[in-house]
Amino acid sequence: MAELGARCARAAVPDGGRKGLGSFVRETIRFDKGDATTWLARWRVAVISGRFARHEGHFDPGARVANVAIVASLVALIASRVGLVVVPGGPAFVWLRQVHTWATLIVTPLLAGHVPIALGVLPGYRGVWRSMHLGGRVPEEIARRVWPGWTERALDRTPSATKN
Repeated sequence: MAELGARCARAAVPDGGRKGLGSFVRETIRFDKGDATTWLARWRVAVISGRFARHEGHFDPGARVANVAIVASLVALIASRVGLVVVPGGPAFVWLRQVHTWATLIVTPLLAGHVPIALGVLPGYRGVWRSMHLGGRVPEEIARRVWPGWTERALDRTPSATKN
């Protein structure tokens, strides 16, 4: 289970290497049949009940949507801020200020919504904070509930002492 936290950490740290960033991008842009119709449609109920629809990815479909929106908003926020410092005024300054304002309005609720999930405040995400903050160590029961496909693949790769 430590693999999940390690991959996320490598992707988040700038000097973590291309492999971590590549994994983050590859898992974020994947789309599986049923993501929108099954997983995302049932997400509001699953947040409370903990009965998430099955998904196969490293990130659940909601996290993939959030990843794209957060990364795009942060890129727009940083680029527009740099532009506001460089451009002395005029129409370009006004346009960059609008981009900066809209990026702020988009990224703020996304990050504010991520906090209760990251802390495990929402009943469906209880225990998930361990995978984010304790290096990927999360009880198997929670991993199977939130990341079923990934958990099965991770456990299949784990050598078992009982196999002959």
